[in-house]
Amino acid sequence: MDLEYQKACKKYSVRYMSNSKWFKLFAAWANAGIEVEVSYWRFIDSEHEEVHCLPKSYDLLPHRFADGRFQPFEYKWILSVAIPQKYKPKSNVAFERNQDVDQLKSIAKELGHFPIFDLENGIEVRGYEE
Repeated sequence: MDLEYQKACKKYSVRYMSNSKWFKLFAAWANAGIEVEVSYWRFIDSEHEEVHCLPKSYDLLPHRFADGRFQPFEYKWILSVAIPQKYKPKSNVAFERNQDVDQLKSIAKELGHFPIFDLENGIEVRGYEE
């Protein structure tokens, strides 16, 4: 295990997800063809939140993202991915789009036990817990 990763994950007492679990979940969602344009990503080595779409199958390798739409980092660096059920494509416009978080939850349940938590407006997959 590399030293940077060991240092970054020390502050978390529970690790829910591994590279293989993230890959399994992302691959199942990608293969289902569910479009998720907006999701909020947090990482164990940063306080910043990033906005991404969910990965497509061509973005995924067994232990990390393929170089392209995503940086080629290992999945184990993901703290959480929150997926809103509704979002505004433009913040100053009343129009909202829906994302099928119920279908995402259903697929995850079929695969096995994943740390998916309900939010007020969607779901969150957690990789770690303090």
